[in-house]
Amino acid sequence: MNELQSILQEWRRLGVTAETSVLATVVQVRGSSYRRPGARMLLLPNGRRVGTISGGCLEGDVARKAAWWTSQGLGVVRTFDNSAPDVAWEFGLGCNGVISILLERVASPGVRESLEFIEARQSAETPCAIATVIRTGDGTPWRIGDRWFRDAEGDAGGSLSGSPLAAAVSDAMQTTLEEEAGRLFHSPEADVFIEWIGLPQRLVVFGGGLDVVPLARMAAILGWRVTVVDAHSGPASSGRFPGVERVVPLPDGDDLSSLGIDERAAVVLMTHNYPRDRALLPRILECHPRYLGLLGPHHRAESLFRDAGVEPGSCDIHAPVGLDLGADHPETIALSIVAEIQSVLAGRAGGSLRRRRGSLHVPVPECGCTDTALSAADEATTLEVCEAAA
Repeated sequence: MNELQSILQEWRRLGVTAETSVLATVVQVRGSSYRRPGARMLLLPNGRRVGTISGGCLEGDVARKAAWWTSQGLGVVRTFDNSAPDVAWEFGLGCNGVISILLERVASPGVRESLEFIEARQSAETPCAIATVIRTGDGTPWRIGDRWFRDAEGDAGGSLSGSPLAAAVSDAMQTTLEEEAGRLFHSPEADVFIEWIGLPQRLVVFGGGLDVVPLARMAAILGWRVTVVDAHSGPASSGRFPGVERVVPLPDGDDLSSLGIDERAAVVLMTHNYPRDRALLPRILECHPRYLGLLGPHHRAESLFRDAGVEPGSCDIHAPVGLDLGADHPETIALSIVAEIQSVLAGRAGGSLRRRRGSLHVPVPECGCTDTALSAADEATTLEVCEAAA
C-alpha cells in the first residue's frame, strides 16, 4: 500500500477526529529535498503520522505546530528554509532546500472534497489533476486551499470551478494531464500548485513458482496492484501471495483482456515453461504493455523470439529481465526486476546516483507569469526554521 492509499484508508476511519486532524502537503521545493511536491502526511490527534513530507527532519516540527497553525480553520503555507549550511548542520537536516508545505484541517471542505475526488478517481481507475491555491496576492478573492478538480472528462468541480483563475490555469491543467507531471502556475492574483494524481502501477506476473513470491511481495509493498497469473492457481495458491490484488488462472484461448494489461502496465513472464511462454508472448505484445520482462538467459529469449515469430527489434523487451545486480537467488532477482521496472517507469537508466550530475529529481515546471511569482520573502506566512526532529 502506497502513501496515498494509506492516507485515504486512515481518513475514512477518522470520524469526528477529522476536526482536529491535519493534512500536510509539500507544494513547492527549491533546491534539494528528500520528498517532492505532492508528498503528504496525515497528522492525527493521538500523535500518529501517516505518510511523510521529508526524510524525518521536518516531521517533528510540523507535528508540534500544525494544530496551532491551522487553529482558525484556514489553510496556511509554511516555508522551511534549510539552504543555509549553518542551519542545516545545527538542526541535523539532511537536505539544503527550501520546502513549502500546505497545512489544512482534514474536516475543511477543500480537503474533504479533494480526498473524495481522489478516492473516486482511484476506484474508477481514472487519472486526474488538482489545482490548489498556495499563495495569494493583495486584494484577490482567492484563499489558500481553494481548488479546482479535473479529469479526462473535463471540469470536475471545486471552489475554483468556473472562476477566472480556473480559466487562467486551464491550459496548464490540460498539459499536466497530458504529460502526467505536476507544475506551478504563477499569476499576479495567486500561485497555484497543479498536481497530477496517477494510478497505482499495475504489475502482471505470469508464473506461480517460489521466485514469484518475493517479486509479488516487493511490488505490493510499493503499492503496486499485482496480479499473479498461475496456471495452477487455486484456493491454496492465493495464500502464498499476501498483499497481491488477484491470483488468477491462466485464461483460456487468446483473450488476455481480463488481466488488465494495457499501455500503463508492467508484465513479467516467468512461468519456467517454454511452450507456455512461446504461446503467451505474442498475446502479451498485442496488449502493448509499458514494460515486458522475460526471465531466463539470452539464448532462451532468442529462441523464444524465433519460435514465437517475434522480431527482436520490433519492441522493447527486457530479456534477460532485471538490472545487473549480481542477483542469484529469488529475493535478489526480485529486487533487480522491481528496480528495472521502476527505472523504466521513471525514464531513468538505472545507474548509480553517484554518477548522476545535477539534480537528483526532475524540477517541477513553472508557467504563467513567472516574473510575478511570489517569492519566499513576499509570502504572507512567516519563514520557519526546522528544529530538531522529535
